[in-house]
Amino acid sequence: MESIYLDNNLKLSFEKLPHTTRLIVSKNDEEWVCRKEKLEKLLAFTDINQTQAFKGRLRLIKSNHNIDIQVKNNYIGTIAAEKFKQVLNNLK
Repeated sequence: MESIYLDNNLKLSFEKLPHTTRLIVSKNDEEWVCRKEKLEKLLAFTDINQTQAFKGRLRLIKSNHNIDIQVKNNYIGTIAAEKFKQVLNNLK
């Protein structure tokens, strides 16, 4: 499992499953929200000119060279798009 630490005791983790990748946002080491998505779709999101990945409680919004993370329509943090892509490549 790969993780990126955010502010306010939040963490974005990536768990590789047999056919998908599970994105998990944890708050104080307790799972808060998660989303399962194919790794290929997540990598495509980093490469193409798409500004938002998925709808629902967990959203990723790309702006410039960063990815903003929203949970329940509230901004919780930003990570560099290159770091996001690097973590995804580590899951291959």
